[in-house]
This record gives sequence, C-alpha cells and structure tokens, in this order.
Amino acid sequence: MGARSHAKMMIMFRPVGLSKSEESIYLLLLRQGAADPDELAAFLQLDPGRVRRIVKALLRKGFVHHTPPPEERVVPVAPDMVVDQLIRRRHDELETVRAAARLLAEEARSRNGTRQAGELIEIVSGGAAVGQAFDRLQRTARRELRVLVAPPYAAPKAENEEQLTRLLADGVVCRAVYGTLALADPAIAEGVAACVRAGEQARLAHHIPIKLAVADESLALLPLSWSDVAHRTALLVHPCGLLDALNALFEAVWNHAVPLSLTPDDRIRPVSTISDEDRYLLSLLVAGLTDEAAAARLGVSRRTVVRRVTHMMDLAHARSRLQLGWQAYERGWL
Repeated sequence: MGARSHAKMMIMFRPVGLSKSEESIYLLLLRQGAADPDELAAFLQLDPGRVRRIVKALLRKGFVHHTPPPEERVVPVAPDMVVDQLIRRRHDELETVRAAARLLAEEARSRNGTRQAGELIEIVSGGAAVGQAFDRLQRTARRELRVLVAPPYAAPKAENEEQLTRLLADGVVCRAVYGTLALADPAIAEGVAACVRAGEQARLAHHIPIKLAVADESLALLPLSWSDVAHRTALLVHPCGLLDALNALFEAVWNHAVPLSLTPDDRIRPVSTISDEDRYLLSLLVAGLTDEAAAARLGVSRRTVVRRVTHMMDLAHARSRLQLGWQAYERGWL
C-alpha cells in the first residue's frame, strides 16, 4: 500500500472515531506488519505504557487483534473490514440521538404528558422564540458554554458578541466548533475572528452534524428536526439521558476538530507552526515523492528540500522522517 493511500486513510479514520495517536500506530502496523507493543514503543520512541493503552483502545474499536500466546503480537485488521462497521456505529449513535429527541418532543406535545416529561424538554417555535431561547441558554451558563455551528449560518450580531464578552468576563469558558464552509463566508469568518479575539476557544471541523448549544450540564438547544432547514423549531433539553448524549456528541466533534487562531493580520486560520510551503512539501513527501521529485515540483534545489525537512524534524523533535510523518499528523500539520 502506497503513501498516497495512507494519506487518504488518515482523512477517513478521524471522523469514525480514531484519535491521532491511535491512527498513527494503526497505520504503522499496516506498513510494518504485526508487532508487539514494546517493539512499537521502541520504534516510535514513546512510553511503552502509553503505547499499550493506545493498543487497547484499538482493540476495543476493532482495528487490531492479538495473536495467541506466547507471542501475543498486535495484528492490524484490514481497513475495508472495519471502516463500514465504524461508519454504521456512528450513524446508529446519531440516529439514537434523533430518535430520543423525537420521542421527547412527542411526550412534550402530548396532552396527557406527565409533569416530569414536561420538565425534560421544551419545544420552541418561531425564529424570534428560538433566538430568545439561545439568549436564555447563554444566561444560564455558569461554567461553560459549548456550541456546534452548522448551516444555515446566521449573520454576526453585535449583541451576540457583547453577550460572549460578558460570559468570558464572568469566567465562563466558551468553546465552539465551526464547519469549514463557515469560514468561506467573509462575514461569518470575521464574526469567528471577533469571537476568538474576545477569548473564545474555537476549532474547525470538516463536518458538523447539527446545530447545538449546551450550557454547563443543565440546558441544551438544538433543532427539532434535521430536515428543518430554517431551524425555526427547536428543543430546549433539560438534564436527562438526551442531554448526556448531546454532551458526548459535542465532545466527540471537539476532539476531532482543529484549533483555530488569529494570524498577524487578524484573520482566522487553523493553528500551525509550519509555513504553507513546508506543509506542501511535507504532503509531497508523504505522498511518496523523492527529495529530487519534490524539489522539482517546488522549483528549488534538493539541498533546500533537505534543509527544510531538517527544520521540520527539529520543530517536531523527530529523529527520523518516519517519526516526522507521525508527529506531523499528531500536530495537525497535514
């Protein structure tokens, strides 16, 4: 299997639940074949205990299996055997959240609904009412406000930035994950930049499954229906199993998203400690190009390529190019 295929797999496995470390070790096993955890630790120069924990996580997720004693080597499972299973599992999890939301909505609508059901969920109808519900949720936050920002994107409003500033001044941690399409709109991108300037912790994800806002562990706001494009009807969810699932959904998206920061010219972009030119060079080498071929593609000398690779190895504290590739994915350079 070539380096280009591995690069594509790196893109595939993040959305289906692998961390960067798990993904790196799995791909190393695909390249090198079966190995025991101590061999993996020595090869990657990582703590053996950490590697064993990563291997256990890969076992739980179905990406590897053990050979029988006494060797007990770690063997990678073929990618085409696990990806479909992981996609189905993620789809089932999201369908469970949707089914729970619909069930609770029906309970809230029911004339014979109990007081307890009415306390679990509120249905909010109308654009103005949904806006008021979001303002209520913001005012509810005492420790943390978490937001998934998905289409359709609302135009930035000064009052929203003022409310965010007040929350941050009160010590509330504000975390938000934006989709890549949000930054394609200059007005939305400027709004994100303003939030980051104010102190919001922002990240970027290729796919946001749904709009969501959560205040502490006490209240969540989300659209009633995934098919409601305008999101004019929403659910306010109070502490219950559904709220726990929504908390878990946010953390899953957050953990697989890339941090955002401001550039010197006050524009928003994903965090990186290497230049765009070095990132492109690294992508060429990961794709399998030789130093000479990469140099020709970039219009520089082979010596320049070697010098820039050495610089990236120093930044990543890598002793070999293999370790550089592993560290590059760990640090989000690719």
